[in-house]
Amino acid sequence: MKAVVTGASSGIGRALSVEMVGRGFEVLGVARNEAALRALREELGPRFRYAVADLSRLEGVERAAEAARELGEVDVLVNNAGFGLRKPLLEHSDEELVGMLMVNFVAPIALTRRLLPLMRRGSTVVNVVTGGIHVLMAGLPAYGASKIALHYATEAMRRELRERGVRLVAVYPGYVATAFHERAGSAPARFARPVPPERVARAILDAVERGRERVYVPGYVALLRVLGPHLPPVG
Repeated sequence: MKAVVTGASSGIGRALSVEMVGRGFEVLGVARNEAALRALREELGPRFRYAVADLSRLEGVERAAEAARELGEVDVLVNNAGFGLRKPLLEHSDEELVGMLMVNFVAPIALTRRLLPLMRRGSTVVNVVTGGIHVLMAGLPAYGASKIALHYATEAMRRELRERGVRLVAVYPGYVATAFHERAGSAPARFARPVPPERVARAILDAVERGRERVYVPGYVALLRVLGPHLPPVG
């Protein structure tokens, strides 16, 4: 089994790469941080290879696709890479908005399209969205908007992929213990107990193996589908 994981240098993507190699996958990890990718290669051995690519640019998407083509085939594509910035929407620069939309929304679609010729019937695409789409993320508005776009596209993509015999899993994590909030310039949520990225990784692979279409981690995050519209904005 061969897999491509974006955002593989840290957080959920790193944990997923470790878990997949442990389950016998050959993994291509994609990220910008070459040093972190190299260290992961040294840890995991020859079943892990990597491609350094900036998915905020179409050139980076194509670089990732070129590396994936060297695998010959792809059984699982995990569109996990993402980033956010804690600032009001109107204070984002044009470059920040474009980069965020590229990584969080455009790249998953563009990379999926490029890799489809490598995916046989029964293969799986995984889009990591966020449980936060069900509330107003006032502190991360551009991130929330880009992830809502991915959520919408995921529902449409699922129908299109089904016609090709390819499954799609949508993943909606809650608050995960990664460096995301620090990099975004926001403080960790005080009201939430973070789940380890390894738990999310296991949930993703279990969903792939069981053919589930949607997975919330932890499970209670699914309640936001009903409660979210009635909750105050999340700072």
